[in-house]
Amino acid sequence: MRAKPVRLTVTGVAYNRNEEDEAMRLTTFGTLSGSPKQWKLRYTERQADSNEKHDITMTMGEGVVTVARKGAFGSDLVFQKGHRYEGSYRTPYGDLAMGIFPTQVDYKVGDDGAGEVSLRYQLDIQGRYTSVHKLDIAFESSKQDGRA
Repeated sequence: MRAKPVRLTVTGVAYNRNEEDEAMRLTTFGTLSGSPKQWKLRYTERQADSNEKHDITMTMGEGVVTVARKGAFGSDLVFQKGHRYEGSYRTPYGDLAMGIFPTQVDYKVGDDGAGEVSLRYQLDIQGRYTSVHKLDIAFESSKQDGRA
């Protein structure tokens, strides 16, 4: 499938040990391309308080989801259920060691370009447990041109 415009709703929740849950919800536009073997979902996140922009490329295939986040706070993550991934979280102030342990990695894409991604994972920063995260992305065909 050639790049097809999609409308996305991204919902994320971080469950912290001693704090209230942190929830985030974003609606944006992007593109979906690929085939049943491997899909690519691209979109842009903008921070409401700073208007900071991050370009996201999510690749889904063979039970693995990779997420490349480009911008001032960047990361490259690999989600495969039951497999720990270690990488870094890039900030303007330096890199931090980051680890994730996915407990749920699900995605589906329909013939019409609609679909969803559901990720659940534990996060640690600098070797210390930080939180449990839930990330859900729903997308559907859109008449938009794919720009956020």
